[in-house]
Amino acid sequence: MRIDLATFGVEPPENSKTARSGQSGGSRAAPGSASSADQTSLSFGQARVSSLEAQVLAQPEVRAEKVQALAQAINQGDYVIPPSQIADSLANDLAG
Repeated sequence: MRIDLATFGVEPPENSKTARSGQSGGSRAAPGSASSADQTSLSFGQARVSSLEAQVLAQPEVRAEKVQALAQAINQGDYVIPPSQIADSLANDLAG
């Protein structure tokens, strides 16, 4: 399977190309499966997912204590970013 970022979708594998590195041939279905499409299953149920979602949503979107501490450090001139970190971020941003 190849991911095409230009079309925001997934392109199905071609039969003439390898599906995974080191494997040749077409798609292989899982034992006992009639479909040749990739499949996945989660090891926990919807109740667990809902519980985790509720925990995440209960967290504040902005951590006010962190924001206040950073703002104070910036105002006092104590917040220093290493030049190498700035250079790395600029290079990563320009690289796309």
